[in-house]
This record gives sequence, C-alpha cells and structure tokens, in this order.
Amino acid sequence: EHPVRAILRHNALHWAKRRQELGADDKSRVRSPIGDMQLFEDGVIVHTIDEGALVDENVAAGVLETTRVLAAGQPVSVVVDLRGVAFADQASRQVFATDPAGGIEVATALVAGPRVSEFLAGMFMREKPERPTSIFDNPEDARVWAADQLRLHLES
Repeated sequence: EHPVRAILRHNALHWAKRRQELGADDKSRVRSPIGDMQLFEDGVIVHTIDEGALVDENVAAGVLETTRVLAAGQPVSVVVDLRGVAFADQASRQVFATDPAGGIEVATALVAGPRVSEFLAGMFMREKPERPTSIFDNPEDARVWAADQLRLHLES
C-alpha cells in the first residue's frame, strides 16, 4: 500500500473514532498528513499545520488528496497556516504550486510567522502558483481574503 494512502486511511479511522467519541457526525473536519483541516460553510478550508512538520513530495500529494476528499468536488479556497512548518523541500512546493487539488482549490492564503514559515511562504511564491495566492500574518485576514477569492471565482 502506498504510504500516503495508509496515512489517509489511518486519518479517516482516527476522525471517525473521534466523531463517535464526541457524539458528532462532523465530516467537515479531517486530519491531513501534517495537520488539521476544517471546511467551513462558506467553502473555505483552513489547514493548520502541526508544529515541526516536515513536508516532502509524498506529504504534499497526501495533503492535496485530503483537500480533494474534504471538498467533495466543490470549488474551495484554502487558508494554510504555515507557522508550524519546520521544512518543505522544493519538490513539495512545486506539487502545491502546480496541482491545486485537481483544480478545485481556486485560491490559497498562506499564514506565515516571522520565522521559517515566512521564508517558506516566500519560496513557495517563487514557484508561481497557478491560482491566486497571498501571504498574511493574520489568520482572520487570510480567511476573509480566501472567502472573497472563492466568491469572485463563483461569480465569474
């Protein structure tokens, strides 16, 4: 079994068990290979990366697959809180820049702090993402921008 598929299967089981423990059937929250994702009613996915996360090409592919599953075929904007990322290699940045979750990710807001994440966000922007992408230091501003980008996409 491919390692990414094993991670996704493990995460699906983890969240199913967690939903059962909470007595909730919340399919809007999932675990990606490197953090928590939540889909909000306005079509914005917020992805909070775990502290110390290391991102390579396989992890990036797993994150995009998780995004596709969570979006269920609907266009979404994604807010990625990069402040926990310790390292992301060039291959992973290229995957994120060129495959926005199979075309359903219409915009990406990157939340970066003054440390490594700000540097990585700048390096990601050099990959020339194929969708509107912006860097923020405030998660609330990033979420507003992402929702606006999705609205503009749906109106066009």
